[in-house]
Amino acid sequence: MTGILLINMGSPSSQKEMKEFLLNMLSDKAILPFPTIPRKILAFMISNIRHRSSWEKYELIGGSPLKAAMTAIQGDLTTELDKNYHLYTAYSYSKPSIKNAAKYFSEKGITDIKVLSMYPHTSITTTGSIETDIEKAKKSFPELNFSIYGPYAMHKKYLEYCVSLIVETAAKNHFTHPTLVFSAHAIPSYLLERGDTYVEELKEAAQEMAKQMEAPYRLAFQSKIGRVEWVGPDTKDLLKDLKKEGCDQIIMVPISFINENLETLYDLDVEIIPYAKEIGIKEICRVQLPPSHPILIDTFKQIITQEA
Repeated sequence: MTGILLINMGSPSSQKEMKEFLLNMLSDKAILPFPTIPRKILAFMISNIRHRSSWEKYELIGGSPLKAAMTAIQGDLTTELDKNYHLYTAYSYSKPSIKNAAKYFSEKGITDIKVLSMYPHTSITTTGSIETDIEKAKKSFPELNFSIYGPYAMHKKYLEYCVSLIVETAAKNHFTHPTLVFSAHAIPSYLLERGDTYVEELKEAAQEMAKQMEAPYRLAFQSKIGRVEWVGPDTKDLLKDLKKEGCDQIIMVPISFINENLETLYDLDVEIIPYAKEIGIKEICRVQLPPSHPILIDTFKQIITQEA
């Protein structure tokens, strides 16, 4: 029996959980790269200050559908895989945690664990954080053997999935000559100096999807927080430039996301797309991310079975 551990960031379902979510996230050295004591102090202060306003955003979008989507993905993937695989879902900053997952597999007597994250691209802030948590879990449960599947943004089947969503979006909105704007969650620029390959992986994937669509495209970054320098261009700034260039049909593609979440439902739908319309871009729409999808499930199945 092989354990398949699906991992995502997580999401809160109440104001209390919002505070815990922020505390967990900001306590992560991959997010706040400071020594332990000042990082813990900052995490405590920021989570106490920001949790109410952050929760208001979640309330505005009706709550995050991320966990429901993960339940759907786990269920659909379980159906597609044979009985030699046992699936479990854990979260970096919500419950159940990665350590909880390790305990679960240990109690089940399943010692061969394959880790599949919902991050198609590599980054210190996402896949790097998961690797750190897996190493901690190994120390608590040394009988478990973990292996982590690598990035899959350029996997043929995953690209097929992404392109199919873009095609469906263009057809639904009757777009005949769209420009694709791939909007990814930004990371601080200093991470590039530490060897983070996230941006290069995004460029490669965006280029390939646009090539298959035979459409012009641009890559931009959203959801920046704080005063540090972030990778760019900023999505709003790019939209302003595209307006000046006369671009009149835009499809927003949330490239670094598997599931709908606050960054898609609030940052894109509530802030960025309305901004685009305010500056005169009338024909703009967004690729919607389904909770689960047959091609996405087939992607994961291929990754698991071909690399087993």
